[in-house]
Amino acid sequence: MSQTLAIRRSSASLRGEKTGIRELPVVAKYIDTTTCIGCKACEVACQEWNDLPTIKTEQVGSYQTLPGLDANFWNLIKFQEQEVNGSVAWLMRKDQCMHCDDPGCLEACPAPGAIVQYANGIVDVNAEACIGCGLCATGCPFDVPRFSARTGKMSKCTLCVDRVTAGIEPACIKACPTGCLQFGPKTDMVALGNARVQQLHANGFPDAMLYDPEGVGGTGVVTVLGHGAHPEWYSLPKNPTIPTGVSVSKKVLKPLGVLAILGTVAGSVGYFLRFGPKVPPEGVEPLKPIRGASHGREDTVLGDQIVRHGALSRFIHWTAAITFIGALLSGLPIWTPIFGWMAYLFGGLAVCRWLHPFLGCAFVVSMLAMVAYWLRDMKMTAADRGWFGPKAIAYFRDKSDDPESGKYNGGQKIYFYTGAILAILLVLSGIPLWFPMEFTRGLREASWLVHDVGFILFVVAMIGHAYLSTSGVPGSFRSMTRGMVTKTWARHHHPRWYADVTSKSPGGDARK
Repeated sequence: MSQTLAIRRSSASLRGEKTGIRELPVVAKYIDTTTCIGCKACEVACQEWNDLPTIKTEQVGSYQTLPGLDANFWNLIKFQEQEVNGSVAWLMRKDQCMHCDDPGCLEACPAPGAIVQYANGIVDVNAEACIGCGLCATGCPFDVPRFSARTGKMSKCTLCVDRVTAGIEPACIKACPTGCLQFGPKTDMVALGNARVQQLHANGFPDAMLYDPEGVGGTGVVTVLGHGAHPEWYSLPKNPTIPTGVSVSKKVLKPLGVLAILGTVAGSVGYFLRFGPKVPPEGVEPLKPIRGASHGREDTVLGDQIVRHGALSRFIHWTAAITFIGALLSGLPIWTPIFGWMAYLFGGLAVCRWLHPFLGCAFVVSMLAMVAYWLRDMKMTAADRGWFGPKAIAYFRDKSDDPESGKYNGGQKIYFYTGAILAILLVLSGIPLWFPMEFTRGLREASWLVHDVGFILFVVAMIGHAYLSTSGVPGSFRSMTRGMVTKTWARHHHPRWYADVTSKSPGGDARK
């Protein structure tokens, strides 16, 4: 029964994951746990056919070869001792990729074409496209994909797709001496399994069942369980489904995030066209160059100008800005294929996967430096608390500025603390995504959601910040490049700060 390699579904596809191609018959492997003798011939055949290196066995208190699957060991006979009706039952099951009809690994994968599902139902890893991020392991309800430190790729059972394509059954099937493994069209394998279940019912196994869970659309590996009421005895989940976090991230957060980002950009443009820039009544005066002013001490009056940001303040700010832009551009193509073209800026998606965590860490370090440097100016006052409602509404409706605004108004302080909190959440949630194999799937799943939400909120906030500091409030941007603002600008936008600074300077003018 030769097969073609037409692709039915592919990971990270912009045009939808399903191509509509479905080859019949869909193939499947049949496993009868009640006739398996644990000889491990299938393990050896898998290693030999796939040219996988030898792995040193580990003693785990049973005849099991290894504690679990490995990047170089795709097929493992699991041994379980279980007390049943006062006696001990020795349960064995062949553990491997289940080749789900609705694969969670494919759903979770961010690399286009790294995981494919062929038209005959086989799910495979395309090593050339894999970036080794490990997100497929988070999406798999059976905990199958493994990371190879040697290749930097994920790997798993391929159901011997090369043999199947040539009309040959998988190597493990060929090696099985008891016939507990069979291979063929899934309809035939399901019929064979149901017939065997009926035999077991008649022979004193009332809980026997065929394991082909609907939560993942059925599997390409159908398994007869003698004690089907307890699939957990065989290390199988009762009701496997694609993890909720993966589905929420892919189907809810990412579309909403893209809309939120584009909507914020459009909103900023629309706001500018509706209200224009916020400028002092006298207009924005040009800044006259003052020798040495760029290195002046903050809050110092120099002629008709005030030093708002010293050299160190600007260095910290631009370090945070540059590292954020780098982390953003390297993370967006991993986050969604809509921005996949950005990966070429860094040399490909695999480079982005390697570089993004380092840029993210550099950004968080610079944000912590910013917090340490500016914290003394960011203490919330009673006047600032109005920015949680009335003052913010009036400001953005262009009705008024804050007459009690110090060096930073309440809105800027809220943004400051929000940015600091989100930066910490991003780095904490990013660690399990950076080293996925070191953490439990539940923690990886939660981290994925937190990282997505934190990222969306941070980018939306940054777009607003970028608008207000450039076109929205002229003079703000040059205060971060030259360090200076005019007295008129300071008196209009930050009157309390202006009064405080000028009153302390010889010849200062504290008029509001």
